[in-house]
Amino acid sequence: MSAGTTCRPRFGRNPNKTDTKENRHPRIQNASMRLPPWAIEALRNGMVDVVRKANDAETIARVKEQAAELFRELPETASRGFDSILRSAAETARGAVDQGRETLYRWADRQTEIAVPAVNVSGNLYGPHGTGVGVSDFVLQVGCDLIRGDCDHENLRPRLAQRLSKVLASDGHTVAVAANLDAAVASLVSLATDRDMVIHRSQAIRLPSGLPLPEALGHARLRECGGVQVIEPDDFAEIDRACVVLADDGVHPVQPVDFSGRDVITVAITPIASIQPTIDSIPSAVSLLRDGIDLVVLAGGPANGGVDAGILVGKTALVETIKNDRRWRWLAASDAVHAMTLASMTDPQPPVLKTLIETGEPNLRSRAERMATRLTVQESIATCQITDAPARLIRGGRWEFPSRQLRLRHRSLAAADWAARLRQADPSVIAGVDDNDLIVDLRWCPPSVDAVVSESMTCHPPRTETSSDPEVVNPTS
Repeated sequence: MSAGTTCRPRFGRNPNKTDTKENRHPRIQNASMRLPPWAIEALRNGMVDVVRKANDAETIARVKEQAAELFRELPETASRGFDSILRSAAETARGAVDQGRETLYRWADRQTEIAVPAVNVSGNLYGPHGTGVGVSDFVLQVGCDLIRGDCDHENLRPRLAQRLSKVLASDGHTVAVAANLDAAVASLVSLATDRDMVIHRSQAIRLPSGLPLPEALGHARLRECGGVQVIEPDDFAEIDRACVVLADDGVHPVQPVDFSGRDVITVAITPIASIQPTIDSIPSAVSLLRDGIDLVVLAGGPANGGVDAGILVGKTALVETIKNDRRWRWLAASDAVHAMTLASMTDPQPPVLKTLIETGEPNLRSRAERMATRLTVQESIATCQITDAPARLIRGGRWEFPSRQLRLRHRSLAAADWAARLRQADPSVIAGVDDNDLIVDLRWCPPSVDAVVSESMTCHPPRTETSSDPEVVNPTS
């Protein structure tokens, strides 16, 4: 492959083909296509409908057998297996399967020039290029239904608010959803109309957007206390009739402060947290409320199994004060984001992030070895080393998870240039860089995309002529 040549057309439509019925869905026809988890679930549900609608034992047995075979083959021969099921399914059941096929076609036609799929193998979940972790189809579908515009929106917002409070199942507490974390923090100004907003100097964190927390608090009367290192017991001794903001910087968790006998509202800002305690080691709003915090502000996203948003969870009186402020109408999230946040709290399946965290080390080691085997035969790979450094939620944060990664060196490309090319691929591969090594960490990468990652490693960088064999080192085997 010559320098500068990419393989982008392989993942999208071929502009040189006529848009006919036969080639309208090239990904469906491609026997090596990848299916996202929600598409596999749609197929699985379609098979259940097939079995339910079939009216004889022989048909049921045949469909069950072929469905099981199909799922064993995914994603290697998804198209061929799917067509085989269609041909052999009973006429009375084809409607259900056709509906699943249309769902796949919609996925195949996604506008990848705008919404490029991303795979995160950097070893850090949260970063400037995205997490690569999507929401479940259960969450996505309700948002799509509302955005489409053909739903009844009368009294929708009050109904959503009522459902959110009911699902929270915490007496005296409720939930509000802002457009993003910055908007949720800005809404706290409503609590400081007749009191000071106090922040410890060691808690003046920078939000994920890059905005310093004191600036995000806007026009509140802001007071600072304490030193820049740690919170000392006496730092809040003189604080009364105030709203005290405590923040999780990713290294030190929020530690509630005892303000017994004083008129103080305590607010915890936790960029990485869940609403319910669903993932060990990740703080939850419910747990912080039990520890005495009055209001918790957290970000939506992978930790909650939802979409990007700013979520406020706390005492009903405080949340209602914020929602009754006239500024809330500009800070609140859309109905679709409200609904998807609710869906993430009621999803019968665990968040995708929880599934990734629970992936065992033997699984990661085996996948790393298989990927190394694929890559070491490529002329462009100079070295490939398997290591066992921990993966993280954020760079430098306190959350560490056992992992396996490949440390790669290219024969002609610097690691930073190689990583930049991979990010421009389709799908975009978000790799890490450590000095001269490219890092491919498998902790935040589902097994279904391992082959795509391997292909991207050799497809987009230029191949170079060399006669020497690549060095393979596996100290963890």
